[in-house]
Amino acid sequence: MNEDEITAGLAVPKLPAPGGHRVPVLLTVGGPALSLGRAWRVAGELLIGRAGEADIWLDEEGVSRKHARVFHDGPTIEVADLGSRNGTWVNGNRITQATLKESDLIQIGASYILRFVYQDQLDEAAHRTLVDNATRDSLTGAYNRGSFLDQLRKDVSSAIRHRQHLSVAALDLDHFKQINDRYGHATGDQVLRHFARTVSTLIRSEDTFGRIGGEEFALILRQCPEVEAMRKLERIRDTIERLDVMHGEQRVVVTVSVGICGLEAGLAIADTELLEAADRALYEAKTAGRNRVNALHT
Repeated sequence: MNEDEITAGLAVPKLPAPGGHRVPVLLTVGGPALSLGRAWRVAGELLIGRAGEADIWLDEEGVSRKHARVFHDGPTIEVADLGSRNGTWVNGNRITQATLKESDLIQIGASYILRFVYQDQLDEAAHRTLVDNATRDSLTGAYNRGSFLDQLRKDVSSAIRHRQHLSVAALDLDHFKQINDRYGHATGDQVLRHFARTVSTLIRSEDTFGRIGGEEFALILRQCPEVEAMRKLERIRDTIERLDVMHGEQRVVVTVSVGICGLEAGLAIADTELLEAADRALYEAKTAGRNRVNALHT
């Protein structure tokens, strides 16, 4: 996700006091379901559009690659159209440039609507919790399936456009049903939490980790060629094998099988095909004996 996007944290155990410094923020209030609730601070200039480098990336044909920008102009916040095909609209009026007031609605394309607001720390914390509840898996803290696939579409499009490497990994906990059957679902949940927490500590901040099924997870490694992804995922596999998850005084054996597919710089492939290829590589890792990392080349 964009680093300015307000998505960090899964819960806010202690909310800050209300009031204090308020910052300008854009909230997505209209558009595809997966985009709703996202928020960006207007800390400098934000580029809105369908280009891979856009700060607010909107995936719709009616949105131009570089559609509009939102920026500071002295004490005011301005929005300016960048010569887009379908125009930029504020409160129903097409604009070339306009000064934004609190609660103004900016329409981009046919369905995306951004609301301009000012938020203090309490507002941010409450909004962050709502967003995380919508985008994160409640048990593991990983991104949920919908959010992960949404990010995969964006990252693959950007990698193709900028001729960059990108790797996708599919991860599946081995014999997880047997763990549930033998030790119970509470222990199974403990395994899932330990696994997700461990993976999260071993990946970079720019990588995206999601839970896409019961014991099935996936990982997007940006600007990462397949050979490097193999090395990173082998480290994850080895760390998981040595994980200490206890059921009473008995250690629960946890291993993971991994399939990887890398997108080479300069090649083009659909995001769904890339994930399907990683799934096929995962299947081969399973049939070869599990607890291993396997790559399927594009």
